[in-house]
Amino acid sequence: MAGIDFFVVTTDIISSRKHENAYSLAEAGLSALNARYRSELKADFTLYRGDEIQGALGGTADIVRLIRHLRFYLLGLDLRIGVGAGGITTGLEKEYAWQMDGSAFHHSRAALDEIKSRRSAATCFAGEKLKKWETVNAFYGLIDTIENRWSIKQWQAVDAYERAGTFATAAIELGISPQNVAKRCQAAAWKAVAKAEDFLAAYIKEEDH
Repeated sequence: MAGIDFFVVTTDIISSRKHENAYSLAEAGLSALNARYRSELKADFTLYRGDEIQGALGGTADIVRLIRHLRFYLLGLDLRIGVGAGGITTGLEKEYAWQMDGSAFHHSRAALDEIKSRRSAATCFAGEKLKKWETVNAFYGLIDTIENRWSIKQWQAVDAYERAGTFATAAIELGISPQNVAKRCQAAAWKAVAKAEDFLAAYIKEEDH
């Protein structure tokens, strides 16, 4: 395996019709996500088919953290996320992911179908190397379980601390004490999640021989 060419992320908003402001929430959140990942995107994340979201990224993109940031920017909505690793053979010159095609799209759809019956937020990867993605998905079974228990305040503390690098700087942004930032990150088991993410990010980029 010479490396991953592209990632396609297809996301289903769970029970979107039960959320009166689901689409406005999604549009605002996706605008922020696209701005944060502008240099890595091949196609912006956009709403598609009403309650689906799709976007495409290069194979070197920080896909693991993007998944968490996708959930963060769409807080209030439960997401099933299917990630496909593979090629994009047509439509790369197009503006939207749904105008493109290739194995990355087929794998992304297969990954989403794999978790379609789940009623809580879940993540699934698919690609040519089955063993690789089975390992990744095993980790995500644990990561999703932990993150599904995070409160909004814990999500905000984790994101602020990740960007700021210190509890003190994050505290200024959040308007709380550094001790409270630390407590929220600790309650979220952030150190364990971050360590798992670091492992997965490196593992996904490893070439298979």
